[in-house]
Amino acid sequence: MTWVAAGLVVSVVLLGCAAGPALDLLRRSALGPGTAIACWSAALAGTFIAAAGAAAAALLTPPGPGHGFLEWLSDCLPHHGRLATAVAAAASAALAAACGAVLARGLPRFGRAVRRRRRHREALRLVAREHRRHADVLVLDHPVPVAYSLPSRHRAIVLSTGALEALTAEELGAVLAHERAHLRQRHHLLLLAVDLGHAMLPWLPTVRRAKARLPLLLEMAADDAAVRVHGRKALVDALRRLSAVPAAGGALGAVGAPATGAPAERMLRLEAADPAGPRPAARFVAGLFAAAAVTAPLLAGAVAIAELARTC
Repeated sequence: MTWVAAGLVVSVVLLGCAAGPALDLLRRSALGPGTAIACWSAALAGTFIAAAGAAAAALLTPPGPGHGFLEWLSDCLPHHGRLATAVAAAASAALAAACGAVLARGLPRFGRAVRRRRRHREALRLVAREHRRHADVLVLDHPVPVAYSLPSRHRAIVLSTGALEALTAEELGAVLAHERAHLRQRHHLLLLAVDLGHAMLPWLPTVRRAKARLPLLLEMAADDAAVRVHGRKALVDALRRLSAVPAAGGALGAVGAPATGAPAERMLRLEAADPAGPRPAARFVAGLFAAAAVTAPLLAGAVAIAELARTC
């Protein structure tokens, strides 16, 4: 059991501390945005799986109080010394308190984000009207050209009247394809999960860097989906016409967050004569990394459960 717990701790260190800086170096390399998103997502998932497994192993490894409870059920607690039991109980109580503090900080943040999105959708129902031609679009009377999407079952895309007046038909199609890619690929859910992870484990470099890098990668992935249908020129022209006004909380806007320089970086990438796509070798290595980052902590956790079942 000890070596399994050590393996989980090593996984937390490798994925939570080393994977983020390594992926950050590859952000401008041959990896495409979709492949990079998969790698970041796998690194985050593996980090949290390994962290949860390490905490559970520390609490359940004999003679910890978690294992002591199990032993009490099977009447084998007397097999361990009193001093070892007391020391393990004190250490595990501190660990349980730390885990509780992390959850207490992260879960309310998640609830606030969900409520904020719900209030935004309710407000839109009062002030926006349905688009006649597009069944998934709400039109907001406002002169500033903006476009964004919110996770919703109906009418998830919001366009201002200023955007409808400023965009040509082809540019409007590119913007809608961009927002529909966000919704189809569940980018809002991924951003919500990253925000929750950052609230719970903000000290891990991979978590901090993912919160900073993923929004731009998600916009680039949606850009690629729009370009495949409407071409680069239509999307670039649309991005130039749209206002650089940040979208509301919980929304993904076509322009993105102007303060980060993302719109300029996206347009430079789209205007490249022949933007490099993901190379087959890089995609293969990225796939191996994503698979290993998730399966290794899961296997370690399964081994820990099997070892625990044989303990005492």
